[in-house]
Amino acid sequence: MNIIERLFCALVFCAAIGSCASRFESAPDWLDRRTESAGWHGKGVLPEAYATYIKSETALLFPGRDRYGPRLQFAVYALDVSDEAESGLLNRVLYGGLPCREYAENLFSSVKDDYLKANKDAPPDSKSDWSYIELFDGGVYGQVTVISRSRYVYLGGAHGQNEKICFVLDTGALSQVLLDDILQDGAKAVLQEHVDDALGSKYGAGPGAPLRAAGFLEDSGGVPENFFLSPEGLGFCWNPYEIAPYSMGIIEITLPYGDIESLLNDRGLDLAGNF
Repeated sequence: MNIIERLFCALVFCAAIGSCASRFESAPDWLDRRTESAGWHGKGVLPEAYATYIKSETALLFPGRDRYGPRLQFAVYALDVSDEAESGLLNRVLYGGLPCREYAENLFSSVKDDYLKANKDAPPDSKSDWSYIELFDGGVYGQVTVISRSRYVYLGGAHGQNEKICFVLDTGALSQVLLDDILQDGAKAVLQEHVDDALGSKYGAGPGAPLRAAGFLEDSGGVPENFFLSPEGLGFCWNPYEIAPYSMGIIEITLPYGDIESLLNDRGLDLAGNF
């Protein structure tokens, strides 16, 4: 299942109850951000060695109607770095093993094909606009590089779909850091209690209160693999519909290191020390 198919599954319900938009939705707030901004995970910034490769294209559904006709708006802001070893790490983790330019070109080709196939029978007066926008952003903290990939996909209907995925990279070991890499054995049960208390405190249910009281779909957020490290602590991120309705947006919390220090193993403590 490709990227568009996965996101389309999340949008089916929304499209069914919403009417087609006459033009593109307003651009998401993060579209004009660049790699020098890393607001969601503290004040770390990418050094000048990192560059942003921009692939921005428009594909027309009816080429003869270039001014007013329906179209696919596509943009990818992909990160690259001059260091060969770190570039290889980014390519493996972020781009499926491809150089960022090839990743962006292939992605555009795939999304464009999906757009044209999905709308091949659209009438001439169709309002079949799509948007696909992807932004990589990040910050460097010693040997730890934290990167987010934010996606916005609009396939018609009432609204688009936002998605944020976080990546923690150990540039000393040239590897991606997974959650199990930094936790003590058996720590997830206790960590889940911290997560649920933090969700309740931030979103209105209160510590120990059922999360459904604050509008969540379940009474526990679990312990997702979508995590990040920051100067403030260990953070977690949930995308719309994972634990809460679309209206609550992307859910994020951060657990201070002091609260969870006993749950971290030696590597976790070492990586946290970079902050």
